[in-house]
Amino acid sequence: MAQRVHKNPSYRDRFGRTAAACVVLIGAGLAACAGIPEQPTPVPGPQPLRVEKPSLDEGLPELPEQRRLAPRLHWMPRVPDEGTFVTLIVTEEPRSLPVFEAQAHAAEKEIELAYLGGGEYLGLVAAPIGAQEVPVAVTVTLIDGTRLTRTLSLLVEPRDFPAVHRRLSVSSRFTTEPDENTLERIQRERDLLRSVLETATGQPLWQGAFELPLIGVTTSPYGQRRLFNNQLRSRHTGLDIDGDTGDPIYAANSGRVVISRDLFYTGNAVYVDHGLGFYTGYFHMSKREVVEGQWVEKGQLLGLVGSTGRVTGPHLHWAFYLHRSALDPGSLLNGDFARLSEGLPTPEPARAFKQPSEMR
Repeated sequence: MAQRVHKNPSYRDRFGRTAAACVVLIGAGLAACAGIPEQPTPVPGPQPLRVEKPSLDEGLPELPEQRRLAPRLHWMPRVPDEGTFVTLIVTEEPRSLPVFEAQAHAAEKEIELAYLGGGEYLGLVAAPIGAQEVPVAVTVTLIDGTRLTRTLSLLVEPRDFPAVHRRLSVSSRFTTEPDENTLERIQRERDLLRSVLETATGQPLWQGAFELPLIGVTTSPYGQRRLFNNQLRSRHTGLDIDGDTGDPIYAANSGRVVISRDLFYTGNAVYVDHGLGFYTGYFHMSKREVVEGQWVEKGQLLGLVGSTGRVTGPHLHWAFYLHRSALDPGSLLNGDFARLSEGLPTPEPARAFKQPSEMR
C-alpha cells in the first residue's frame, strides 16, 4: 500500500501563493498584503472662508436711549427764616446725558454753583429781610447742547425782630451832615464794598462748622431797628458781641482777607471771603492783625476788640453777607449747615483772586 508523503511547501510555492493573493487584493483596491506598506490618507486642501455679511435692511442692534432730563434740586431749610439763607444742591439726573455747564439765578442775581464731584453742585441763596419768597431758576447745558431749566419758589418765614428798646448816643460826627471831604470818603468806601461783595469766588473756601469769633454776651441782635441820638437811622444788620478793649477776635472759618482797613462807619474792619459770594465782617477793632490778600484759617487771630467807628463802646460787630445781602450771622451756626460743611473738599489757599484795588 503506497504511503502518503507530506511535503513542506517550498519557499517558491509559498511566495507564489502569497503573490497571487496580493494580486487579488490589489485588484480589489486594497493594500494590505504582506511586504507592501500602507499608503497614508490624503490631507484635504484648504477650504475658502465663509464670511457672513449683515444685511443693511436688518439694521444694527438698538442702544439704550440717552435721555435729556432736568437736574434734581434739593434745598435746606425747606422754608428759610427771614434774614437767613438756603443751601441749594443741584444733582445731575443719572439717566440723562452728562452736564456740561450749570447756572443758577435767585431773585435776578446770579448764584455761583461749585462742582463738588459725583454730579453735585452747591450754591447759596439769600432770604433777605423783607422777602416773602425767593424765585430760583437752575439751568443746565448737556454735552449735546440741550438746555434744561428747573424753577422753584422759596417761601420765606417772617420773623418778629426785636423792637427799639433804647436810644444810643454816639459822636456827633456820625449824626450831623458830613462835610464834602467826608462825603467823598464815604462814597469811595461804599464803592469799594459794593465791588468786593459783588465778587463771588467759584469754590467754597470754608470747611467744617463755623465758630463764634468772640465769646461774649450778645448786646444787639440781628434785625433790631436802631436809633442814634433820637433819630431812626437803620436796622441792625449784624450781631453785636460784648467785649473789652484788647480781647482777641478770631476768624469764624477759613478764607481770604479781602479788606483790612480803617473805614468811616465801621472803624478798623476786616472782611473775609469764604467763597460763593459769601463774606464775614469784623468791625470796630482797636487793632487789625491781618492784611489784604492774606489766607486765614478758622480760629486765626484777626484783630482786637475796640471802639473805632460809629459805636457806643468796645464790642465786636460780626456781619454776614451773601450776594450783598446782610444776613443773620447766627444762621451760620446752624447744625445742618455745619454737617454739610464738614463734607466739603479742603480749600486751596493758593487759589487766585482779585485784590480790592483791582475790583474798583
